[in-house]
Amino acid sequence: MFNTTRMGRRKSYLAWLLVLLQFLFIGLIIIISPLMNLKLWVILFMLTGIALGLYSIYTIRIGNFNISPHVKPGGKMIAHGPYRFVRHPMYTAILITCWPMVLGHFSYLKLGLVVGLTLVLIVKLHIEEQYLKHAFPAYREYTTTSKKLIPFIW
Repeated sequence: MFNTTRMGRRKSYLAWLLVLLQFLFIGLIIIISPLMNLKLWVILFMLTGIALGLYSIYTIRIGNFNISPHVKPGGKMIAHGPYRFVRHPMYTAILITCWPMVLGHFSYLKLGLVVGLTLVLIVKLHIEEQYLKHAFPAYREYTTTSKKLIPFIW
């Protein structure tokens, strides 16, 4: 099993720490961001992010969905829908939602939180990709035809 080694256990603890940090950053951004009197462009980005997140969850199906980077037992590799363009569309959705909340009512504290969130998601996706490559041999080929986080760029 992939997690039975000492390094595998450390990686597993790190994965759960990253999940905790992800939700902490998101929660703090929401708490300190005004949700009233938002600029139209902020609302449009937030709605786009929420729609992408829901579409991603619909595509992957709840039974295959996991907040942790670990692959669920019996999980299936998904490469259609939004996953056709980016390997981590739910992370993209989080960033599309959170960055405008910060930029629309800027403060250095919120900037620090959203940069922290972005870094956490990048580290988390790298760990997740290691698990996915181990669980699904076809995942390596999939990485050559899709971007990690930003369609057509990265």
